[in-house]
Amino acid sequence: MVAGMSNGYPLMFESTVKRLLQGEFICEVSAEQCFRHLKSPEHRREVEEFLARLGYTLSATQNHLAYFAAYRQVDTEARAEIRRLFQQFKWELQPVVEWLDMMMQCLHQDTAIHPGDTISFSGLLQQIENNQALADRLQGFARFKDFLSSEDTSKGRLTKLLKTLSAWGYLKMVSRDPEIYQATGKLDYFLQALQFIQEHEELPLDQQEEEPQQVELF
Repeated sequence: MVAGMSNGYPLMFESTVKRLLQGEFICEVSAEQCFRHLKSPEHRREVEEFLARLGYTLSATQNHLAYFAAYRQVDTEARAEIRRLFQQFKWELQPVVEWLDMMMQCLHQDTAIHPGDTISFSGLLQQIENNQALADRLQGFARFKDFLSSEDTSKGRLTKLLKTLSAWGYLKMVSRDPEIYQATGKLDYFLQALQFIQEHEELPLDQQEEEPQQVELF
């Protein structure tokens, strides 16, 4: 054991690597201890060396708010996985953009929420119930299959919206009573990928061969 390492180091290393290999985004919100583990240059180097033996590299979002594993080389297997991830991103793209835009309207601000920002369920619901335009926007999420609520109320629709975004990794419930959510570092990745797509509008989303920049993102 390297000097200075605690007895919990092997478990933290294992937990961090498992999360990365499962395709998770490690940030201060989603996995605080793993995120702090990766903030240590020594620990980060050890994770990088381990991932390299499996054909991966440790990457971070442009603002270094989240870490994730990416392929070192794009072979046939990696290309198939990249396409799958890109298809998933396409599936998430419109509803997440709609949600970010709705949040700006709810919070009366000109910029999108960022990783670490908190969302109060009761505060959000109050805004929606007092504004018919917001209630209509929330109801509009029903056109996306994953956001269709079995309850025909604003409360039921908002519950479904936040739970789905949590399942996708963009939010994490940090308190049950009162119900509070926090935006994760995956949102930083989403905004980075969205910016890339906006800057390369000529690039078809169903393109068969991934461009090098896309590979870096996915």
